[in-house]
Amino acid sequence: MKRSILILLLLVFCVQLADAQRLRKREPSFMEFKFGQLDPEDAATGNLFGAAFGQSIDDRLGWGVELNIYKSTFRKQTTVADFDTAGIQFRERTIELEFSTTIVPVFLMLNYELPLGGKRTDTFRFRASAGIGWEFIWNFENNFLEDVERRRFFNGLGWHLSGGMGIRISRMGVLFFDIVYNDAQVTRNRDRTEDGLPIFQVMDVTGFGFVVGINITTKSIF
Repeated sequence: MKRSILILLLLVFCVQLADAQRLRKREPSFMEFKFGQLDPEDAATGNLFGAAFGQSIDDRLGWGVELNIYKSTFRKQTTVADFDTAGIQFRERTIELEFSTTIVPVFLMLNYELPLGGKRTDTFRFRASAGIGWEFIWNFENNFLEDVERRRFFNGLGWHLSGGMGIRISRMGVLFFDIVYNDAQVTRNRDRTEDGLPIFQVMDVTGFGFVVGINITTKSIF
């Protein structure tokens, strides 16, 4: 409940801040599209796709909503035979265990940009962002040895930091490279033991990664 209240207060604050800025000046909006990798603690390294849209507050600050999709697959394979036929070598393998994990975090973000060329040019810029939101995790396990399939769903509060460099490639486009940090410990199956003690399962998806992408300035959409 406390986490939900915190997220609600942050949403109200950002909306009010954007409304106040809009009364003074109609700032432009932006869209971002990104691709990279993330290495969570309790899952294999996987690909990360993301998109964000938001509103500029002034020439350095902005706020927005970001949605990412992370996907990873782990397979335990065993070589069962080696072949050498007419000078061609190959191996026959079997899959014993397969895991796939999908993480979908939704964040409310606060962005900061600092042009590095002063008043003469804004070709290069430092970027940073911080966000808080909710993360949804779907885990699928297929154990071929035991012929068992398991599906698990986790969710919980998470937060996100990133920082990097951007280079202007057109009047409205900025190409960027960011280092990202995701922090979340999500849970499932909240229950109590026979002794009345709370019990639940935890998955730690905290980890570092990187993304490359493009930021496009558009007309105000808020």
